[in-house]
Amino acid sequence: MKYFLLSTVGDLNDRDLCLIDDPPKGIGLRRFLMTKGRPAKAFYPAEAKIFLREENPGIKLSSVLGNTENYLIASSEVKTVFEQLCAGCDIEYLPFDLYDHRERLYSKDYFIINPIGALDCLDEQASGVTYGEEGSVIDIAEFVLDDKKVGQAAALFRIDKKPSKYVVDERFVQAVEARGFTNVLLTPLRLSGQG
Repeated sequence: MKYFLLSTVGDLNDRDLCLIDDPPKGIGLRRFLMTKGRPAKAFYPAEAKIFLREENPGIKLSSVLGNTENYLIASSEVKTVFEQLCAGCDIEYLPFDLYDHRERLYSKDYFIINPIGALDCLDEQASGVTYGEEGSVIDIAEFVLDDKKVGQAAALFRIDKKPSKYVVDERFVQAVEARGFTNVLLTPLRLSGQG
């Protein structure tokens, strides 16, 4: 199986694309839950809204919306693919309404996809994981997966040493190609023992 790091920022070279800079209105200080893979549904606004900012004037919608919050934001079509590939997995699909720069409703088709938890999946030595004195991870030179640890992994998961990073497998990549999903930036990941 092949694995890929999925970018949450999207294609920054395409200035026409929507780029989100804020969490849903009303989530407050709990905005970090959806970055860290912690349950957010209990705190999530009933009628969540996200507003585009003037400093990022792009209005082109895409299958995955780039954002600076480290959220995985995807269209309902991408959500459906993850629901199929990750059936039985603990994932929150949190809907929101997207508003344009003039605060007009722009789309009701997007979700923050929040895989709960994270997988101990790195080959720490090959990844060059560096720990601080208090035991927290302060640097990862390269994300190298341990092939023994990802054997039973879901098609979408977070890296436990860096939960704001999302990994997808080749089944999702096949769906991207088959369905023509846009703004999906993927970086191939090495497995331990491979060059």
